[in-house]
Amino acid sequence: MTTRRFRLIRHHDVSGVSGTGPVAEGVQFTDGAVALRWYGDYPTTTVWDGIESVVAIHGHGGATVVEWIDPEQGPDPDLKLPPRETLPPRPWPDLHSAPEPQDPDPLHSDRDLGAHGGAPPAGGSSYRVFR
Repeated sequence: MTTRRFRLIRHHDVSGVSGTGPVAEGVQFTDGAVALRWYGDYPTTTVWDGIESVVAIHGHGGATVVEWIDPEQGPDPDLKLPPRETLPPRPWPDLHSAPEPQDPDPLHSDRDLGAHGGAPPAGGSSYRVFR
């Protein structure tokens, strides 16, 4: 496989942020990794381990789909990459949870949870609030 360009097309804006139509463009590299660039008022570039991760996070159950710009060309015979299954585990085995922080976050207290926060868990365990 060689590098391959794509767009994310959003049919329904679940978050109310990005709108509908083309919302991002990206490239899938030879090893399967993906770089994604978001359009809009706050353009952002992210890197993912594969297109499956992009769809798992941003696909919203089919509300957003991948539109390939370049055709799939198959493996590159001159490039000798190890099979993906022989590589170390991917960095995001569970895309829906984050590890507990090891150090307290001095910039955000449990009292300053914002609009999306909630009460701290029972038992006094600490957790990080991501904004």
